[in-house]
Amino acid sequence: MGQDAPVAAPPRGPDARAFGTDRNVRLLYGLGFVTLLQPGLAVWVVYLTDFRHLTLAEVGVMELFFWGVKMIVEVPSGAVADRFGRRATFALGLVLEATGVTLFAFASSFWLLLLSYVLWSGGFSFRSGNDQAYLYDALAVEGRGHEFASRTGVYQALISVALMTSGIGGAWLASRTTLQVPLALGAVPFAIAAVIVVAMREPPRHASRGEAPHLEGAPIAPRLDYRTTLTVALAALRRDRLLRYALLFQIALIAAFEADILLLQPFLALHGVPLALFGVMQVPARLGHILGSVVSDRVLRRVGVLGLAGGTLALAVGGLALLAVVDHSWAYAGFIAIQVAMGVLTPGVGAYVNDRTDSNIRATILSVVPLGMALSFGLTGPLLGVAGGVSLRLAFGGMAALILATAGPLWWLWRRAERSGVRTN
Repeated sequence: MGQDAPVAAPPRGPDARAFGTDRNVRLLYGLGFVTLLQPGLAVWVVYLTDFRHLTLAEVGVMELFFWGVKMIVEVPSGAVADRFGRRATFALGLVLEATGVTLFAFASSFWLLLLSYVLWSGGFSFRSGNDQAYLYDALAVEGRGHEFASRTGVYQALISVALMTSGIGGAWLASRTTLQVPLALGAVPFAIAAVIVVAMREPPRHASRGEAPHLEGAPIAPRLDYRTTLTVALAALRRDRLLRYALLFQIALIAAFEADILLLQPFLALHGVPLALFGVMQVPARLGHILGSVVSDRVLRRVGVLGLAGGTLALAVGGLALLAVVDHSWAYAGFIAIQVAMGVLTPGVGAYVNDRTDSNIRATILSVVPLGMALSFGLTGPLLGVAGGVSLRLAFGGMAALILATAGPLWWLWRRAERSGVRTN
């Protein structure tokens, strides 16, 4: 089902003008870009295996711990954002992330690495989901909710550019110094991000869904207490079957990302890529993610959300299958396919979810996908680590089968419910 054509924004009220949607959206773009300027991410697996002397299976266990913490914190952090505000939640997350990243770079024991994962993952949880909620609320202040998919595409593209450019520099720096140096530099961007958060403003809440503007005299959505926020969000998920299928499908498909996160660097090492070129070799995949993010809104308008979802499913499974079948460096094209699929997926399905979610539970609902992602990554990370230690192709093939077996039926159920007009159960 495609989106309706955009309508002209209604007249702005005094509060809308005071908030400044465009200014705050640009600041959010800057926040996302700066926080992902992490030069260590290009070599973090190699850092753990070569510098800290962990096996790939142990790295998989570390991933289980990272995503396990995120799973526990994700929904509560979304409720914190709905209850206490988006900006305050961003600030808390930055402090935790910066502490975790710094400790990760200097941790000399397995237990300190685990502690760094607790802080890093916890801080990340206070940012994920909250950023999309902030973006949608900021646009809705001026009745521009229909711009969410395209704006999210730009946001994702900027994050990919940050990862790509810092990755190139981080891999080169690691080859010239030590694997630890790029990780240590990862704390610097958070100081810049803190300045950006201070400059941002909290978007006014509005009582209705979608594009209802915050005009003078319009009802303001009350901030529910913490427990009520969780209760109302859970009731919304129980009531709206289409919302549930969209969220579950997104969770199932995003699991493909774990193969890219955990196995890309071992794939490059297996095919003889020098460490200094690790960042450069990730550029084509990152460009694929940028491309997918930019065209997501156009794909959504042309083929509808179910067509978009089905296309991303085929692309992700096809990329994993290519990596499983072809034992050659050219199989790297599979990583590009996965990144394109992920780039298209989030803005398109995110717009669908946001249009069905009230402002006062938005961050809580949007935290469901990161929660599910944490669960799936936590389960598949150790399995990929063990399978990848035996054969990378085995790991890729197993992931392709898993994605097809989970996301495929969910897409079919979503499609059947959408066609029958069933929304509630």
